[in-house]
Amino acid sequence: MTPTTIAIAVLAVAAFGTIVLLLGNAASQRRMGEDIPPALRPGYSDDQLESNVLERYMSWGLVLTLFFAVFLPVYWLREPARINSKATEEFVQQVVRGGELFEANCAECHGIDGGGGAAASPYGGQWPAPNLTNIVKRYEDSRTITDVQNLIETTLHRGRPGTPMPAWGSDYGGPLTDLQINDITAWILAQQVDEVAEAQPAADLSGEQLYTQNCVRCHGAELQGVVGPSLVGVFERHDEESVLGILRNGINLGNGVIMPPWQNGYLYEDTRYTDEALGKIVDYLAEQQPAELPPGAEQYQSPGLGEPDPEPPATEEPTGTAQPTEDDTAGPAPDATDAEPTTTSTDV
Repeated sequence: MTPTTIAIAVLAVAAFGTIVLLLGNAASQRRMGEDIPPALRPGYSDDQLESNVLERYMSWGLVLTLFFAVFLPVYWLREPARINSKATEEFVQQVVRGGELFEANCAECHGIDGGGGAAASPYGGQWPAPNLTNIVKRYEDSRTITDVQNLIETTLHRGRPGTPMPAWGSDYGGPLTDLQINDITAWILAQQVDEVAEAQPAADLSGEQLYTQNCVRCHGAELQGVVGPSLVGVFERHDEESVLGILRNGINLGNGVIMPPWQNGYLYEDTRYTDEALGKIVDYLAEQQPAELPPGAEQYQSPGLGEPDPEPPATEEPTGTAQPTEDDTAGPAPDATDAEPTTTSTDV
C-alpha cells in the first residue's frame, strides 16, 4: 500500500469513529427525555446553549474542517495520477482495437506493422504507400503541420483524392465511424519510432530516378501522360530552357489544374531542387524522346484523351431473295440535263 492510501484509510477510520461517538452521545441524550412529549420538553437554558449545545456544534464544525483540510489536498494531489492512469488505460484499449482495425483495413497497403508498402495505382502499376511509423518524427520541424494527430485523423476521414488512399470516415462515404478512426489513430501513434531514414540527396540521383520519384505518377512511366499531359514531343513545344523554367516555377491554369513548382515556391524550403537536379530531369526527358514522333506530338496532348473508337464493321446483307421495292423498279433517276425544261410565267 502506498503512503497516500494508508493516510486515507486512517482518516476514514478516525472520521467514522468520531461520527459514531457523536451519534451515540446524541442518542443517549434523546433517551433521557423520551417520556416527555416534544411539545412539553423544556428548551435549552442559557447555560446549556453556551456550553453543551454550542460545544457540540463547534465540535462538528471542527471535525468537518479537519476532514476537508486533509481530504481536499490529498484528493487534489492524487487526482492527476488517477486521470493519467485512466487515460493510459483507455489509450491501451484504443490501441488494441485500432490494431485490429488497421490489420483489417490498412495493412494490405501500409504493411502489417505500418512500415510502408504499395497499392494498386489508379493509373496503372504500383503506388508507394508511406511508412506510418515515423510520421511524428517527419513532421517534427514542419511549419505547416503542428498537430500530427489531427493530420492522421483528417487523412483517414477524407482520404487523399487522386491517390489510392480512400476516404474512411462515414461523413465522407467511408465505412468507419469517428470512434473507429480515433482507434486507428491511437494505434499509429503507438507505433512511432524516433528515427527517420535520411533522404538520398537529389545530387546523387539520376534523372531517371528523379523522374520516377516525382513525375511518373502524373506523366506516366513512358511519358505518355496520365493525369498530366504527354511529354512525348515536349521539346517540339518548348525548348530545354523553357522546360527547366516550368520545373522551377510550376504551372497554375487557374481552374484547379496545377503542376507543382519544384524550386520557387516549393512548400518545404530546405528540400527544394537545385538547377542541377532539375537539369537531370530535362536531360532524361530528352533521352526518352522517340526517334520518330507520333502524329500530333508537337501539339499539347490533353491528359486522359483516349483514342477514337474504331468504326463498327459493316453488317452483311441477309441471304435469300429480297422482294423488289418501288425504288428498285423505278430505275435510275434521269439526269438533270435530260429533263425537259419547265415552262414558267416568264417564258410566256
